[in-house]
Amino acid sequence: LGQVYRASLARGGADEGVVEVAVKVQRPGVLETIALDLLLLRALSGAADALLRSETDLVGLVDEWGGAFDDELDYRREAANAAAFGESIAATPLRDVVFAPVTVNAATTSKVLVTGWVDGERLDQSDADDVARLCGVAMNTYLTMMLETGLLHADPHPGNLLRARDGRLCILDWGLVTRIPAGRQLAFVEHVAHLVSKDYAAVPQDLVELGFVPEGQQAA
Repeated sequence: LGQVYRASLARGGADEGVVEVAVKVQRPGVLETIALDLLLLRALSGAADALLRSETDLVGLVDEWGGAFDDELDYRREAANAAAFGESIAATPLRDVVFAPVTVNAATTSKVLVTGWVDGERLDQSDADDVARLCGVAMNTYLTMMLETGLLHADPHPGNLLRARDGRLCILDWGLVTRIPAGRQLAFVEHVAHLVSKDYAAVPQDLVELGFVPEGQQAA
């Protein structure tokens, strides 16, 4: 969807120096290409629904997918998501060990995202002696997002998890997120509690509360 470049950005006046930044530029015409692909997929999904009489709402699935793509293609949303993560994680014990790159808002548009450059290496490729600790930080961070702050980074592939040179975990690429309401967070906690206590009779209703099973079908 985009290409990232390393660049130098002037701080202000000529005597204020420059700062290293990451510049993500959206590929030309990508919105039109994705819109056409989604239109074709939606048409095919409607035909497949009618032909196969599937219990899966294929058209709805394509619509949900398309909405996520639309969000990801607006880099101002990505910047806002990263900022929201920074603010929310600052109120937790993880504030000194994990971060998202700071956005340069004055240079960011819907198609160009400018953030501070983060020196580091991919967590899965690092041979530093604190990688195991940072993996624990990553796990705790995602649990905190899911169960406490409610803004969940939804693209945690290895390329988006960096070990920064200062030993902190950096999470990149905030274009794809999901928001978990408080009621859903409570349902997650209750589901885990039921599994740990082996209260399996409560699990079907948990699946309804989590949105995995429609109401009235949990006994099927």
